[in-house]
This record gives sequence, structure tokens and C-alpha cells, in this order.
Amino acid sequence: MTRWLPILSLALSLLAADHAAYSGKIPSYVSPCKRDSDDLNQCIVNAWEALRPKMGEGIPKLKIPPLEPFSIPETSIDRRTDSLDVKATMTQLAIMGVNSVIFSKLNVDLTDLSGSVSLAFADLNVTTLYVMDAMLMKIVPVKGQGKFNGTLNDVKVNVTGRAELSPKNERGNSYLKLVEIKFKGFIGDAIGRLVDTTNNPENKIFAETANMFYDNNRRGVLDILTPFIEEFCESLVLGLANQVLSSLPFEEMFIEAASKGPLIKKPKITSL
Repeated sequence: MTRWLPILSLALSLLAADHAAYSGKIPSYVSPCKRDSDDLNQCIVNAWEALRPKMGEGIPKLKIPPLEPFSIPETSIDRRTDSLDVKATMTQLAIMGVNSVIFSKLNVDLTDLSGSVSLAFADLNVTTLYVMDAMLMKIVPVKGQGKFNGTLNDVKVNVTGRAELSPKNERGNSYLKLVEIKFKGFIGDAIGRLVDTTNNPENKIFAETANMFYDNNRRGVLDILTPFIEEFCESLVLGLANQVLSSLPFEEMFIEAASKGPLIKKPKITSL
């Protein structure tokens, strides 16, 4: 989820900047970023900050969903490891605080179409309905269905990604496709509560036992859950990013100076 912010929003910023330079239809607060700029990374950051107020409500024309809250109608998890065995379905998943992201150490390399960025969130509030059958640390069963409400504090994520460029179409446009993305995250702390909504007394006991176990072992449980969250975000963002990037021509996102020839090495051309 988080990585889709720098990839999609910065791509959007650059696309908007390009149209502003050529058509004047995009608001003047978006400044164009050129491929040969010594301050390309900072220019991208500035463009994103200019568009941040609009990202909360989303931009439907470019398939950008609202960020406040960031909503996922339904998703499933089916994983088994030594420390966690879980099969769950979550619906009406909503995350508040995504648009407050602060990113640093942005590094975009147009030569090999790679990039990295560090993201930070002060707080992320998460709510969802769930149906779950899980075993935590082989000793704590969590079964039933209900509601979850929690807050993640001091979330930091280091993200790396790599893209490929499609052959140009009949209009002379090529498109980026994100082919690899990796998250490395750290959750400083989190509070949360499972509330079972079934009429099964046993399931209510499972939920309360899980809540109590988490309260007494927060750091250990967070360390177990973090790789699952990273994997979930990688899969989610890959699909979202490519959905948006498929409508944004590379030549419009990253413009060249009109008086100069190519300003970067030609990227490796691969088929989508």
C-alpha cells in the first residue's frame, strides 16, 4: 500500500507537470520535472507535495483511489510458518493516515528504471471485519468472525523497486511496468482489539485470549506479523501501480529538454 504512494503519486505529479508545461490546463502549482535535472528527486518531492491535498479524495480519471481512508473491499490471507498459521478473509478494510506519509532518501534512476525511498507514518488507524482461523506461535488459537480496530505507531518502510519499459506503440508512446518491489518495514508499536461478533462463547474466549496474549507480547507478535504485512503490501501495490502506470506514457511523465537529444541511456526494452 505504502509504496504505491511514491510510485503512482510521483508518476501522477510528473504527468501533471508535463501537461502544465505544454497545455496550460493543469494548475500552475505543479512544476515540470525534466530528465536531466540535477534536482530530479527533489523536483519529484515538490510535485507530490503540491498534489498531496488532492490525493485524499483520489483521482478517478487516473484510477487513483482515495487515500483517506485507503479502502480495500475484500482480501484474503492463507499462510503457514513456524510462528503463524493463518487463514483469514478481511472485508471493509480501511486505513486512515496514509496521506500523511513523509518520505525521504528518494532516489530515482532513469538509466535502469529503478528507485528507492524511505517512508514514515506517525500513525495508521486500521479497521476491518474479519473471518479467521489462525494459530499464533503454535499455542494461541484465534477463530471466529468479528471486527478489528487498531492503531500502528511510528511506522517506517524502506522500499526498492524496478520497472521495465514496453516497446513504443503506434503513437510513439511506451509504458512503464513495475516488475519488482520489496518492502522492509518496522512498526514501532501498535494497539488493537479483536471483537468477536458470533454468538459462540468459545470464539469470544479465543478473541479475548488473543487480545490478552498480544498485550503481554506486543513486540514479539509485531515482529512475527511484519513479514506478512510486507508481503501483502508488495502484492497489493504491484497491481495498483501497474493499473495506473498502464495509462501514463513514459514520454509524458519524464520530459526531455526541447533543445537536446536523449538525456539518459536508453532503457532495456522488454515486452509487457
